[in-house]
Amino acid sequence: MFRLIGPALAAATFHAAVLAAYVAAFHGDLSALVCVARERLGRTPYEFIGIGFDRNGYDGQFYYAIARSPWQRQDFGIDAPAVRQARIFYPALSWLLSGGDARRLLWTMPLVNLLAIAALAALGAAAARASGMSPWWGVLLPFAVNAGMPALRNLTDVLSTLSVMALLMAWLRRWPWWVLSLCAAAALFSREQNLVVVLLVLVFAIWRGELRKRPEALGTAALETLPQSRSPKLIVGLLSALLAWSLWLGILRLFYGEWSLLPTGGNLGPPLTGMIYRWTHLAAESRSLALFHVLCMTTLTLQLALAIGLLWTPANRLIRWTALAGAGLALLGGLSLYGDNWSYPRVFAWLPLGVWLACVQLRWRWPLVALSAPALLPLAVLFHVWTGPVS
Repeated sequence: MFRLIGPALAAATFHAAVLAAYVAAFHGDLSALVCVARERLGRTPYEFIGIGFDRNGYDGQFYYAIARSPWQRQDFGIDAPAVRQARIFYPALSWLLSGGDARRLLWTMPLVNLLAIAALAALGAAAARASGMSPWWGVLLPFAVNAGMPALRNLTDVLSTLSVMALLMAWLRRWPWWVLSLCAAAALFSREQNLVVVLLVLVFAIWRGELRKRPEALGTAALETLPQSRSPKLIVGLLSALLAWSLWLGILRLFYGEWSLLPTGGNLGPPLTGMIYRWTHLAAESRSLALFHVLCMTTLTLQLALAIGLLWTPANRLIRWTALAGAGLALLGGLSLYGDNWSYPRVFAWLPLGVWLACVQLRWRWPLVALSAPALLPLAVLFHVWTGPVS
């Protein structure tokens, strides 16, 4: 554990410095991280927010509102309350640590994201060490999954990515069944799309259970390598997590009269539609953002190429399928995702996460360095807020 502390502290220190520089651009006002629309300033529940943004603000404002009272119906202008409240883990954890106090939340929400970044680096260090590499490679994992950008706007993505990473590590490192079940629940309550990864783990757990019943399918030597945690208890635990999540969605259905699902129109589309649009509109907003999009799209293309290339490697099958699931989501991403500068660089997190873990298992060092290019993205955001107008 001591060897994991260094990478965790290094990652947290870097991102804390980025957060501090971002807040300093707004004269030290932490409420800038909430990213509230200007027209909502002074209104409940944003009466203690001092910085307003153009273009309707951003999603962090909704999670701040939920964090003030996470178990109640939300009636304060949240764009899609059923969807936002379904992602309850981040606002509920912030509420628990702050007591829901409006001012303390301004500190608690970025702190939760910083702790999640530190935990990501620690898990990355553990994965690297398990593969015979230096644990300091773990510092690069928060960069690869672009944890820095969502942390600048109090988004749920950092905790969501950590939950998926913990679930995959729990599977790889043969942690107890109840730990995998809790990680699955955290992933589900963080972001609805994580259902795909949880179902993948469930399928692999059932498949391994069947192999145990039919040892002739593997042979005795191979059977002995199957983790002991793949048991009926794990299957029951995963199903319990799915049931608890489904019950929460049912409660929200009673609250709002609609299911907690984002509309597919605009978010999903025919394969490559979003990517082609982004590649052909690199400077659609401004020339200053062209380099930002080039970096994002080049990194995404590299991730896709590696995910496909991993099919012919001995990397863990669940990890490869997780990367492929992320690749599928990226290929089907629509114009709403690729048209928003803050969406497509962060929402396909399974892709870099799966690719990163597979590269660690295979000890591919240069791809790990290349995958860390998103470390420049929060720095680009800093440059923008210090030199340009708030948007």
